[in-house]
This record gives sequence, C-alpha cells and structure tokens, in this order.
Amino acid sequence: MCTVGLTVHEGIGGTGVLAVLEGARPGKTLLIRSDMDALAMEDATGREYASRVENRNHACGHDAHAAVVAGVAEVLVRRREGFRGRIAFVFQPADEPMRGAKRMIEDGLLERIRPDMSLGVHVLPMANAGQAVVQEGPIWASRDELILRIRGPQSVSGPPAALDPARTAAQITIALYELVEHEGEGAEGVTFRVRSLRAEESGPIWLGGPRGAPDEAAIEVNLAVHDNALRARLLRHIVEAGRAIASAAGGTLTTEVGYALPALTNDVRVTGAVERAAQRVIGQANIIKTGAIPSRMTLAFSWRRRPVACSSSVPRTRTRASPRSGTVPPSTSTRPPWQWAWKSCRWPRSS
Repeated sequence: MCTVGLTVHEGIGGTGVLAVLEGARPGKTLLIRSDMDALAMEDATGREYASRVENRNHACGHDAHAAVVAGVAEVLVRRREGFRGRIAFVFQPADEPMRGAKRMIEDGLLERIRPDMSLGVHVLPMANAGQAVVQEGPIWASRDELILRIRGPQSVSGPPAALDPARTAAQITIALYELVEHEGEGAEGVTFRVRSLRAEESGPIWLGGPRGAPDEAAIEVNLAVHDNALRARLLRHIVEAGRAIASAAGGTLTTEVGYALPALTNDVRVTGAVERAAQRVIGQANIIKTGAIPSRMTLAFSWRRRPVACSSSVPRTRTRASPRSGTVPPSTSTRPPWQWAWKSCRWPRSS
C-alpha cells in the first residue's frame, strides 16, 4: 500500500492496518473495511491457489476481501484528482474470533479517521458469480455468548445440600428457552442455544468416601437476533431470570461475557448509493435480496457511530456468463441462498 502512494499506519489494535488516501480537495471521509486473517486449518483443496502455509487456510474468503479492497485502493490512487475528501482502507485482523474490530476501535481507529460512512464487502458463494447482495436494513445477525455460573452452600454428607447447582441450572435452562421463545415471537431470525451445561465438584474426592453435590454449575448460551433493541431486552431478561431462579433456590448467579457483537443494519441512504453503483456495473437483474443473513459481521461495531452498508458478492473469476449478454443468469431458486447452506454446513466454533 505504501508503494502506490497511500499513508499507511500499522499495528492498530495489534496487527491491524490503516491506509489513507487523500483526495484532491477536502471533504468527507469514507471507511472501506476488509478482514485479512486466515483460519487455523489445513487447505486440502489441491487448487493452484491453495495455501502454501501449513495449517493456515483462507477458507472464509478473507484473502478475497483483502484483495478487493487493495485493488480498489490502487484504482482510486490513479483517480485521486477526481474526488474530494479522503478514503480510509482498513485491514482488520482476528475476524473469526470477533476480536480484531473491537481491538482496532479501542486503539482509537475511529477517532483517528472519524469516518462519515463505512462500507464493507463479503463473498457469498451461495449466490452466482457476478451477482451482488445489496440490501437495506438488517443484514447480519448479532452474536452474543454468555456464561451463567450458579453457586451455593453445599453438603458432602448428612442432610441434603441447600442448593443443587445442577438441578438449578437445568431449571434455568428450561426457563430461558421459554423466555426467548415468548419474547422473540414474531421477530425474524431469533436463535437461542444452550451450548453446554456443566456441573462439577471442585473439592478433593476421598478414596471410598461419598461424593458430594457439585459446587458450581455453568451454562453457556448463545443468542443471535437481527434487532438490536430486542437483543438488549433479551440479554437483560436472560440474566434477570437466571438470577431470580438461582436466588429462589438459595444460590447466586454470576455472568461472564464471551462475545458481544451487535446486529449489522445497513443504512438506507448509503445502501441506495451502493445499489445504484452496482446497477451500472452488473445490471439490476444481478442484484439480489436475501433477507437478513443468520451470521455475524464485525463491521457492526461501527454501526452505532456512523452510517454503514455491507454488501455480498462472488468474485468474477468464477463467472458463468451468458455468451450473448455477458451477464450472469439470475438464480432460478426461490429459496434465499443462505438457507440451504446454513442447514448443511458445520460451522467451526471460534476460539
């Protein structure tokens, strides 16, 4: 990025990179974001572009995202006399564990460039090559992970313990499913799961002696929604319900936050500008609407601060073009493209 004439700042939030292009005249600031990290998994495709680094694989398209944004930067450098303002190209690490964007923001990224709007792109192999998903409103779901810990006084022998954390955790689990089902009724794409429920005795186990009740139980829950107001209400009520049940049983409940990523909602005006630009390049027939996608996007960390739009597309290198029109035939499927993939893919758990 330095060689093409951009001002480059490295080490933001750890390994994040910011490259700034100044236009010919002062104006507003546009942030264009890509992620750039590989996954810790072997590339077994055998393709000519397969990873040559052991146990590293760009399986989520981050290499394509970085290449797209770097390519846009190279083109705009040659056209800097034609626009005013500045463009901030952000290359964000650690997208899969959802740490990179937050670390860059905590390191002062947004205060340094103060963007007026943000753009992002993500490849979507469930659409045809040459198509683009451009959609206003909710587009990517939130992602929250909570660990609820139940503790209370125990007894190794003699009278029953005042609290059985395992039983209390089971009661909380059932109550939380019913709570989310009731409060999320009618909302699109509300997903709640208990990922694990563990109850363990932490004290010493004497040979031949009786084993006591567990000292603690832990419930790990995941929540995904497309409405940030509903998300805040559900998270608050999940904690309140868990504490009320634990207290009634004679115990206490504490919480730990694993992930906390808001839903991404595309700004209407910014998305409209992206769609008009896409129409000129690929035509209206190749702009598709999928509905909200049940995955998450760390671009959402900047959603509350500035207008944002994130679109999805498939690289042109795999285009199945019509010989006559040179455009990609629209998909004949009536099912939103993400639905079949979401049900058939096994999504790796982030660490």
